[in-house]
Amino acid sequence: MAATIVATLKSATANSYVTLAEANIYFETVPESTTWDNKTDDQKNRALISATRWIDSFTYYGDRCDDGQALKWPRNNYEVDNVELACTAIPSNIKYAQYELAKALANDTDAMTGNKGTEGIISETEVQLGDMKEKKKYSESSQGTGLTNNILDVYPWLQSFLGAYMLGGAGTFQMRVVRG
Repeated sequence: MAATIVATLKSATANSYVTLAEANIYFETVPESTTWDNKTDDQKNRALISATRWIDSFTYYGDRCDDGQALKWPRNNYEVDNVELACTAIPSNIKYAQYELAKALANDTDAMTGNKGTEGIISETEVQLGDMKEKKKYSESSQGTGLTNNILDVYPWLQSFLGAYMLGGAGTFQMRVVRG
């Protein structure tokens, strides 16, 4: 079944901040767009929806404009660069983050899957103390899957788009402190 974008502001069924048409127009303005243009509309829609989910995984300053809206944006009761967030629009940086993250996810579908238990874990170890030697080999089938990768570790450039709006970060991502 083909993915369908619902980008209606404050909708209870919205799954994207932008439409496919908006994304295609955005990529007409960037230096390198072939890795977006070479995807089918369904692949693009799926990437845009997935990018929205990741963007919505963060906690943001301000308040949702409507308790019934499915997505975290639009928001109000916060300002960035002396501009108050409005319930009538999604900030450009949120849209830019979605466009760029969608392109990245469309071109690396395994970027956020995490460790599958076959990589990054030592499968054989040998310890020797004097004449005593111990060798262990771990079965890959018994290794559990790892945690999903942190989106900001995989795509650190996202913080340049989202950082001013985010209440908290993850890993080495640092946020500005607002007092008062």
